[in-house]
Amino acid sequence: MDITLYRTEVQNWIRSIFECRGVDTEATIRYCNDLETYGRKIKDDGLIGFACFSRGEAYYLSNEMREFYREMISCLPPLERTGEWGLVAQANNMLGIMSLNRGNAPFAMDYYIKAISICHQHHLLDFEWIVHMNIATLYLNIEDYQKALHHANRGYEYLKGHSDMPEYVESLTVAYLDMGKAYLSIGEMNKAEEYLYKLKTECLAHINEMSKLPVYCLMAHFYQLRNDREKRDEIIQKIESLDCKDIPIMDMFDDVHDYLAMLLENQKYREFLKMLGDIEVITKKTSVKYLEQKLLTLRLLYYRKMGEVDLYRQHSVHFFELSELLERENRMMISSMIMMRNSLNDLALINKEVERENQVLHRRSETDALTGMNNRFKLNDYADDAFENAYRKKTPLAVEILDIDYFKQYNDNYGHQAGDTCIKDVADIIKSLISYGNIFCARYGGDEFVIVYEGYSEQEILGMAEELKRKVEEKNIKHAYSMTSDKVTISQGICWGIPDDVARLFDFLHQADIMLYRVKEESRNGMRLGYIDHANESNEEKTNRII
Repeated sequence: MDITLYRTEVQNWIRSIFECRGVDTEATIRYCNDLETYGRKIKDDGLIGFACFSRGEAYYLSNEMREFYREMISCLPPLERTGEWGLVAQANNMLGIMSLNRGNAPFAMDYYIKAISICHQHHLLDFEWIVHMNIATLYLNIEDYQKALHHANRGYEYLKGHSDMPEYVESLTVAYLDMGKAYLSIGEMNKAEEYLYKLKTECLAHINEMSKLPVYCLMAHFYQLRNDREKRDEIIQKIESLDCKDIPIMDMFDDVHDYLAMLLENQKYREFLKMLGDIEVITKKTSVKYLEQKLLTLRLLYYRKMGEVDLYRQHSVHFFELSELLERENRMMISSMIMMRNSLNDLALINKEVERENQVLHRRSETDALTGMNNRFKLNDYADDAFENAYRKKTPLAVEILDIDYFKQYNDNYGHQAGDTCIKDVADIIKSLISYGNIFCARYGGDEFVIVYEGYSEQEILGMAEELKRKVEEKNIKHAYSMTSDKVTISQGICWGIPDDVARLFDFLHQADIMLYRVKEESRNGMRLGYIDHANESNEEKTNRII
């Protein structure tokens, strides 16, 4: 948002929001209210969306989750209409955190994938790594530790090259924590100890007291598993010395919950009750019944251990009441998610200059206006039939995602008209594949394209992909701003396999997208085609086939 376009009073409101965020919640909300009122008066979606987003962020930091959820849902439509994609990605990411803390990992993943998709389309690498870290947390939550390590490493790889970024050490702490937890969970104690050492030597002295809490929780677990009670108890004492009354509970709940469970298991009842009481107060403020229920479960376990029958029965009634409230909360989430899916699938593809009355017609169209190719809506319809057919007949199917290397630099330097021409030229080359038969092509958004191949062998797929890459390069479209060549090139990620009874378009797209991401990392070495066999996705030999 270019705030210089607004009058001085509006600029001051926006500056005040940035200055007060995370420091003074009441002041932040007051300035957001003023900004939204003015934005609605002049019908400016950018100001309205920014005000709602910033107000939601303030509620998030103060653990007021009901208000946070309302604001984040409200901010998305105006931000999308004005193309503020960085804020849209952040909002989806925070809604993902909220969904995970409400106990709904599938909804959380929906939000995270939407955020990743926006980052890909709009080249937001400086935020995409954060989403990968949160996806790592999700996989830790559902005990898929290998995938947790994969996403944590993607975030860490970005961080390593950006040590000058703001709050670098805080971000590094999160990466080390996720990797340490994953290795600890799979029993690789030496690797876990390696990340604990990094946390001690690189992070602890440079982070605030609140941020130390999850680090100490991990250390306590490590020493407990090592049966080093002396060091474990030293860490427990350090945790007791921290003021836990104002921690951002949504970011630390799992760490604290696991730590409380460890205290209870090891009969550290005094420490358990003190911390449980503090955390219950914070959690109640969030109005997230799932978190309240998880803490109440620990309290019930304590009463059972201590033989407190009356208290056990009394709190069991409250547990039942929470279960009913949780069911109601989940119904609300499902309703909101359905609304969000419909909204996001439509709005993200509509250019902000298109008049509102044409949006319905645009959504119904199955053809991309610029290239004449199928669009992503047609892709969804086609893919369902293609996957069903391949599954029924046990025939192979492949999905390829490709994009134009350094297209943003091309667009920025040669102009949008030249950028559109470049996209059309590449699209025409892709469409030439249709002549082989049983090949479907679609523009996925921006400079990204998807190709679905039906019934072809691995060798045939790789051959056609190589042909496509060669034809684009032979077009000799000048690109002086590319880091890989002096002409336009493409990067490709491919997933091939025979669909099983659970695989659908998303699974193949996700694996192809992973390969495309890895290809981008290797692109300076001239490697721009990545291939993975869906049936052998965990096989290192397969996943490393970058050509």
